[in-house]
Amino acid sequence: MTTVYDFNPNNLPADYLKAIGLVIACASQTEEIMRNFMGVLLGVDNIETIALGTHMSLPMKDDIIRAVLELNAPSASAVDEVDDILDGIREAMQLRNIVAHNAFAIHPDNGGIYSLRTTARGSLQAEFKPVTAQELLDTAEQIYRAGMALQEYMMKSGLGPRFREGPLREPLNRGRKARPPRRDEHGAAY
Repeated sequence: MTTVYDFNPNNLPADYLKAIGLVIACASQTEEIMRNFMGVLLGVDNIETIALGTHMSLPMKDDIIRAVLELNAPSASAVDEVDDILDGIREAMQLRNIVAHNAFAIHPDNGGIYSLRTTARGSLQAEFKPVTAQELLDTAEQIYRAGMALQEYMMKSGLGPRFREGPLREPLNRGRKARPPRRDEHGAAY
């Protein structure tokens, strides 16, 4: 007889939904801290940092931080310290990926919650693994702590965002058809 699991996330228990949401929220905060650190290292203000890093993948942020840090760090020990922190973030965010990119299911007989973990890097592998809400909460805590380690490093090193001093320009209609009338109305410098 075939066992049919319930893959509808709406049927997951509330404690699981809360834990899954906390994993994602902690990951978002950790990415925000990384983005801010990248902006500090690049010497751009907080608004430019948002524009630069909003759609940037986490591995790209990580690569840029490591490269720029190596170029400008006061010592090799500072590079090693940040590398250790970034390694912890990378490991924690891999756990986030397991939560975010794999389906959860409920066993029809015993009500157990399982995660269907699949990979296809060279060959397809799948595992149906039981998971508890506490394991998910522990994952959220690991992600949170990894991000806070970078925040604490920034604070102890006196590194914080440079805030924009002037007002922002109103967003422009950047469409091709909008440019000629704007040029006609305002001239060459507007």
